[in-house]
Formats: sequence, structure tokens, C-alpha cells
Amino acid sequence: MLKFNNDIIHGAIFDMDGTMFDTERLRFQTLKQASQELIGVSFSDAYLMACLGLSASSAHQLAKQQYGDDIPYAEIRQRADELELESVRSLGVPIKKGLVQVLERLRKSGLRMAVATSSRRLIAEEYLINANVYKFFDVLVCGDEVQKGKPHPEIFLSAAEKLNLPTSECLMFEDSENGITSAYNAGGVTILLQDIKEPNSNMLAKTDYFFESMYDCLHQLDQHTLNLEMPTLQESFPQSLNQLTVGIHGFGAIGGGFMAQILSHWDGYTRPKRIYASTHNSLYRSAVNAFGSYCIRYGQLSYDERIENMHIIDAGNIEQMQEMYIASSMIAVCLPEQAIATEARTIAQGLYARHIANNEQFTNPLTVLIILNKIGAKHLLLEHVHSALVEITAPDIAEQILEQHYFCDTVVNRMVSKLTDQNLYRQLRIKYNIFKQYQLDHDLDHADIEDATRLNPEQEKLASMYVEEMCSNFKPSHILQTMDLILFHAEVDMPIYVENNSPLLGKMRQMVLVDDIQEIQLIKNRLWNGVHAMTTWYATRLGYETIGLAMADPKVREFMEGLLEEVKAGLTLTLPHRKNDLDDLAKSFINSCVNAYKDPCERVARDPLRKLAASERVLGSIACNIQQGLPYQNLSQGALYGYYYSIQQKDISYGEAIEHLKIQLGQSGLNEQHQQTLQRNIETQLAQLLPAKHKTHNPHCVDLAKQMDHSLT
Repeated sequence: MLKFNNDIIHGAIFDMDGTMFDTERLRFQTLKQASQELIGVSFSDAYLMACLGLSASSAHQLAKQQYGDDIPYAEIRQRADELELESVRSLGVPIKKGLVQVLERLRKSGLRMAVATSSRRLIAEEYLINANVYKFFDVLVCGDEVQKGKPHPEIFLSAAEKLNLPTSECLMFEDSENGITSAYNAGGVTILLQDIKEPNSNMLAKTDYFFESMYDCLHQLDQHTLNLEMPTLQESFPQSLNQLTVGIHGFGAIGGGFMAQILSHWDGYTRPKRIYASTHNSLYRSAVNAFGSYCIRYGQLSYDERIENMHIIDAGNIEQMQEMYIASSMIAVCLPEQAIATEARTIAQGLYARHIANNEQFTNPLTVLIILNKIGAKHLLLEHVHSALVEITAPDIAEQILEQHYFCDTVVNRMVSKLTDQNLYRQLRIKYNIFKQYQLDHDLDHADIEDATRLNPEQEKLASMYVEEMCSNFKPSHILQTMDLILFHAEVDMPIYVENNSPLLGKMRQMVLVDDIQEIQLIKNRLWNGVHAMTTWYATRLGYETIGLAMADPKVREFMEGLLEEVKAGLTLTLPHRKNDLDDLAKSFINSCVNAYKDPCERVARDPLRKLAASERVLGSIACNIQQGLPYQNLSQGALYGYYYSIQQKDISYGEAIEHLKIQLGQSGLNEQHQQTLQRNIETQLAQLLPAKHKTHNPHCVDLAKQMDHSLT
């Protein structure tokens, strides 16, 4: 929050061209050149000035009035885009002086940040990444994503809505008459920064604050932002390397976005000389190994944390995996539950290879952290690994190998999401062009970037070429050292709760050692995991793609808060000594979700039937509350949305969903009356929610519909 003069501010929304970047003059030049090439006449300054802040469609209409109805405006605009990108890729984005300082102060004041630009998304992303300011913004709303361009307020209203803020609590930065009109009509606190056009009386009348330069704005802002104390959060990793090697079995979101950071901080004095991490993703593997590092982005702080000293290995290469298990003192197993059965054999082979390398002596124990996000994770892992070891060696040797090592259950509090292959490809392409310009070489022909997850064959080929050429030219002090790849988005929660079961854990800086880890697992499973899943099932039904965007909807926020209250009530009676922990974790969870703009709902919502099992996060909370006479209406709705999501995703049919529910309730420990009541409620509501196509071919559903009709008559 920022108190700016008499206004209480929680958000900031920036126009891009002319406000953050000095691109309006460049745009004038490229449009003049493009129009001269295509129609033989350069656009006039008067026309270009009139277009400032207009959407493409509005500028097109104005061009028709001045240059005729048959003007090839789209082709002129496309050619101007090409010329502008050539300039930007060659010379960089011309940033307004003082911009980064302003962005830093606003972000460190706790503001949520957005860009509202008339430019197309691909252009906007290119500029923001090139200028290295993309990290400051939670939301990007572009001209090709709104129906009405400036001066209509839609783009600012949309940005504020996605930030989950009223427009009256947002600073809105603009440079043009159309832009300031848009911000004014949206109801924001308007800030006008002078660019090409001298502000007229109409512009000033709609402006709350006018500054001739970004530095003038910075000077005013300095008077309202706190002087920061000595830094503590963005503390660098220890510089000294010890003699330990550690491993991460699974370079996914938690593995690469959390455990790598924990292992790099280590005990605060030294850090391991090497961190192995395994993945099946060849693009991530080659990119990290080529650059020698990658970054984790903490969006709430606009802070990129660089992870170094990592060696990414092929999870499918058994020799490399065995080497990791032989050399490491600690390994974090960061795998989804469904992967445990298949990966157990690799773990077993690694442990057996370590046994052979130690001359079959039971010495040098390994500490294994089990990062599985599940109650009873250690039992599940050991069960599968034991079975796999028995296939390799004698049963007594298998038992001794498992008894020798320290297996520790954990609870992770941080939310982390992995960027898609397409996002990594986009970063590689942009950084490659910067690299090529640095090398003073020829420009590369660009393939169009699709917004899907997987790469097409041409993109795979280009991505490999980008990595190989940049890797072969990498040298100390090279420009590539400043071109970090962002692989993960993470929240700021620092600790990991670990079962106190190994002498190696005592000094670990970010580990909270717990004697009874099952209590923390139960809280995490129900209060975070269960509520998270149910909220995203509901948010997905409403059409939201990420958690942060969904939280802008009051219905989603109210549903989540209702779930939290019901789960907290049940856990308070079960674990009364953890009441304060429950309140703190609930607040932390809401804060994480509100800021999770990069966390896809699809990631959290996946595998609903597993999460709806009798002993799992949803039905476990429902059974707990029913047995203790506590409210469970929101929880029942959450289960309903889980089955609805599963049917809509075509995992199961309606009849299979009801059968699954019946079986799980039978294993829940509830008496028969409670089972029947809960099943009937969910079954009835599910039938009402589903489209007809899901029910017409299902006899069970047809019978239910007839019963409902009969009861109504």
C-alpha cells in the first residue's frame, strides 16, 4: 500500500509507448517510412499526432478519412512493426530515464502492477522483455485483447479487474490525450507524463498529477515511499563452496523452483560444490547447461534469483542417475504421485549402485527428502522402492539398504509454477537476437510463435540451434552472462518443514525440523491442497486460466474463504494446539493465491479423482466436519465441482463419477445415513450442472431426472 498525497494506492497501471518507452518518435519514423514504401506518401505529422493513444481500428478509420478508403493500412502497420522491431533488436528499447527507479519504488511499496497498452501482445512482450522490466508486472492487457481502444476506458478497467482492485486505488500512467481520457473515464488516479505532444487544457483537466519527465515523477514519489533498512530478503547465496554434492530427482516446479534455492542457501556459510538435477525435458536440460544458470522469478517482489552450480542430467539415462545417487549426500525426490511407481526402479538402481560403489559396506548414509505433497508419502515411496530393490538384489540386502539411509517426509509451503516450453522458446528467440546483434552478425529469419505449450518441429530445431550457438560462443564476461533464462515463477514463502530424521538437517537454513510431520502434512493437505483444488475446479468452471485472475472474481474469493473457514473449524478440533498455525497458514495461502497470476488453474485442478479419494484432501475434510457436527456446505460444493471438472475433461462419464463417489464415501468412515445424504446432494446438483449431452446416454442419470420431475409434481 502507498499513501500518495491524499490517495490510498494499491495498484499501478502503465501505458507502454510514450510513457515507459520513448518509442513514439521511433513509431512516427517507421510509419512514415512504411507508408512511403507502400503508397508513395509519408504519413503527416498531424495525422500521426492525432493517432496517439488510438487503437489500430480507430487509427485505420482516421487514415481512410485522410488517405482514402482503399489505403492498405494493415500492410503499412505490419511493415512499420517490422522496421520498429529491427531498430529495437539492433539498438534496444529506448527506456524513459527514471522508469526503473519508479517501478522499483512502487513494487517495494507492495503495489500490484499492470501494463495497459494499445500494442499487440507479441510486440508488447518483446519490448518488455528486451527492456528487462517485464518482471515488475503481474498483468499485461493489450490492444488486440479489448473490444474498444482508447479513449474508451475498457483497457484500464480490464487491467484493474485482473489486479482485483477498484480503479480508484490505482495510479494510471499515460502520455497521450486519448490515454489520459481512457484512464480518467476508468476512474483512476491519473498521472500524465509529457512526451511528444504538449498537454492541452482538456488533458490537464483530466489529470491528477502532471510531470514533464519521469524523473520529476520519481522525485514526487520519493516523498511518499519509505527509506528501506538493510536488505535481508534478497540475500545472496554463500560464496564459498563445500565438498558436498547434492541431487534433485525431478527438475520440475518444486525441484527447480524451490529445492534448488534451498540447497543453494544450504547452511548460510557454504553451499554444495555441485547440484545435480534430473529431467526428461531436453529443452530445459540443454538451455540450463548451456547458460550455466537460470532464474526463479518472485513476481510479488519483481526479483529474479539466479541459480548456479547446477548440472542438469537426463532422467532417462540410468548411468547419469546412478552417478547422482552415488555422489550425493542429500537427494530431494520431487516427483508427482503418479510417477512414483515408474521412478521407484530408478531410485532403487541408484541406491544399489551406491551400495556397490561403497564395496557393499553399509556406510556413508544418504539423506532422502521426499517432496510428494501427500500424507503418508514416505510409506508410499518406500513400499515401491522396496519392491524394486527386491527385483535387483536379495530381500535381506534390500532391507539393509533402506535401513541404512535417512528417509524424511516434508511439507512444502511455497507455490511454484514452471514456464511452458513455448515461454522458454520465446525467451531463447529474443535473447538469441540480442546475442546476434552483439556479435554484429546477420539477422535471423523468425518463425511465428504460437501460444500453445508444445513446440512444433521448426521451433524445436530453432531452439536447439539457439542453445548450441550461444553455448559455443559463451565466454567469461560475455553478454550472455546477463541474459538469464526465467524458468519458474515462485511465491515468497521460504521454509520447508522436514521430518527430524537425519543429522545432516540440523544446520539447514530454510528447514524447519518437525518431530511429528504428519500434523503438518494433515494441515497442508486439507487447508492448502484441498482448498486449492476445490477453488480451481470452481474457477475453471467460470472460465479462468490462472489463480490470480480468478481471485479478482468476488464469487471465487468468497467460495475460497468459506472453504478455509470450514476446514479450519475441523482441524482446530482435531489439532487444538495448532490453532495459531492454522490462522497464519490460511492468511499466507490467500496472499499466495491473490498474487498467483502465473499459476495455471489447469496445473492445480489436474487429477481430480485422486484428490477426491476417501483419505484425501476433500472427502477427508468433509468426513471430519460431519462427524464433529460442523458446517460442510462449501466443502460439499467443492467435491461437486471436482466431479464436474472430471466429467468435463472427459476423464469419466456421469455414471462413473457417481460410482466413484459411492465407493469413496463407503471408505470414508461415515455412517450409512450421512453417506446417502451427501451422495444424494452431490448427485442431484451434478445432474443439474451437466449439459444434456453428458446425461442422455446414461440410464442412471435418466432415472435420476425422472425422480426429480416426479418429486416436483
